[in-house]
Order: sequence, then C-alpha cells, then structure tokens
Amino acid sequence: MRFSKVFKDELDHGYAILRMNELRRDFVLIASEENRPCYAYDLDDNYRRITVWPDVGGTMTMVQLPGTLDFLATQRFYPGFNSKTCRIVHAHFNGKDWDVKPIADTPYIHRFDVIKHDGGYWYVGCSIANSKKFTDDWSDPGKVFVGSYDPVADCLKDVRELDIRITKNHGYRRETPTTSLITGHEGIFRLHYPHDGEDWRIERLAEDETSDIAMIDIDGDGHQEYLAIQGFHGDHLRLYDDQFQTLDATSGGSPFGHAIDSEILFGKPYFLFGYRGGDQKLMTITAPDRKMHKTVIESGVGPSNVTVFRKDDEDYLLSANRESNSIAIYHITDEEK
Repeated sequence: MRFSKVFKDELDHGYAILRMNELRRDFVLIASEENRPCYAYDLDDNYRRITVWPDVGGTMTMVQLPGTLDFLATQRFYPGFNSKTCRIVHAHFNGKDWDVKPIADTPYIHRFDVIKHDGGYWYVGCSIANSKKFTDDWSDPGKVFVGSYDPVADCLKDVRELDIRITKNHGYRRETPTTSLITGHEGIFRLHYPHDGEDWRIERLAEDETSDIAMIDIDGDGHQEYLAIQGFHGDHLRLYDDQFQTLDATSGGSPFGHAIDSEILFGKPYFLFGYRGGDQKLMTITAPDRKMHKTVIESGVGPSNVTVFRKDDEDYLLSANRESNSIAIYHITDEEK
C-alpha cells in the first residue's frame, strides 16, 4: 500500500479526532489537548476549516450523536493529567458551525462513550484517576462510571460508579454491540452492557499493564486478535489471540506508544500504530503468521490518534500528529493494482 499525504494543517498538540458523515455533510475534526482550538474540515469543500471552539481545549474524547452532526466532547483535561475541572460539552450543529455548551462536570474523565440502544443512550465514563495531589500521584485509582444521556434535557442522568478501581486507566474501545474494552495498570477489562435484566458487568481478560488496545481478525482464522500497547504510554506491543494468550510481543523500540486502530484495506486486515517518543513513527502492522510485521508510513510525526475513513470510494487515513503539531490526511492506494 501507498500512503500519500493529501492534506495538512497546523494545530498545537492536536489530540482527539472524529469523522462525521451525516445529513449530506461530511467533516473530519481535530481538537487540541492544550488550551487551543477544535477545528472541523469540510471534506466537500476543499478541506475548508471551521473553528468549532477557539480555546479551552484539553479534549481527550469526541463522540458523535448518531444520526446528527452533533457531538459530545471532553474539555479541560489538560496535560499532566491536571483535570479536576474536566467537563463534557455538547457541540450542536446549527447548519453553519457549532454552538457549544457544557452539560456535565466530569473530573479526571479521560475516555467516555455514548452508546445508542433501544431505550435511549447509555453513558460510560472512565477516569484516569479519582484525585491527584501532583502529576505523578496515582494513589487514588480511577473509576468506571455508567448511566444515561438524555438528549431532550441534554444532560447525564443516573450516573454511578461500578465496583472496580483501575489505576492509570487510559484506553477505551467499543468491542462488539454489547461490550467495550477498558485498559489500565491492572490489565485489560471487558465491560458488558445491560442485557435481559442483567446489570452492567466487568471482567478482567489479561493482567498485563495496558495503555490502549485495538482488535481485528489479523490472521484470517475467523477469530479476533488484539494488539495492545503495554505499559502506561509504553514502549512495547503485545499481540493476543481471542483467549488473550500471547501470540507475539516486542521488547521495546516504540516509546510513548499512543495511536492505535485497525481496518480492512483492499481486502486485508491491518493494525495502525504510532508512538510519540523517539523517532515518532506512524506505521501499519500485519500478522498473517501471528508475528508482527511493521511498515512505516511516516517518521517524525508522533501521532496521538488515528482512524481510517472512506470518501467517494477511496480510503484515507486521518492522523492527529501531535508531536509535529499538525493534522494530516493520507490517501491510501493499493500498489498491487
């Protein structure tokens, strides 16, 4: 495959990203983790930039409300995890740009999700810590909160904490229509959504300290495999099978691992991975033989988050290249054609 950079713009410490394609409009968004803007780029108007908010920032997560061009986002989760004043805001699309208003105070919430179900929307919030006296104070582990989002009242309701504490909880990812994965110092956890009268349930899948995780059937055996960044912002990767038995692991070489995702491209499965230390590479990873094979897309960019999107029957990679203070979009083509 070939990755050709087709668009780039500057943003100080760009972090959270989102693609929204609804109501005959098509945007990608990036928000800074500093006291800096959130930008939207119109994919139907030559990447025309729209400022969603000019400052505040500290944005770790953006979640689209299904069927709309509205989204919820964290703000004030500033670097150094100094996030006691973190909040969630609602960005409402008014046909031209976005009206933004706070809807909840959510101290230390690093990742959150709003999950549509038959009865409305569930809310899941994961805090990186419960309190902090200083940046590296991890003595009060984070919590997992559940509840609901009320779109009429535009607020979170019935929010409560589950009976678990997770230290350095950094990663969250939807896994299936009924489960999500949560990661931290104590390992990898599966969160089961309420079902058939059962309440929320969480189980531990692996005990290895994990920062972030992605999954795909990487070897074509009909079962998902999982790629995990090990250690908090760690420097090594571990590939698991669907029973969380180790298939392959690296011994280092990717300091401050951060960006991770997975996608089928031209009929083949890939992991996407990037790290923010050292030579700050963005790469693809394949493992048809259950061993990791890396191909570098670009060095010296230090991505924080990545995702693949499709536009006009073509594939593109969106990357928040945090360490180079930029957003980049790469056109993906098949070299075999």
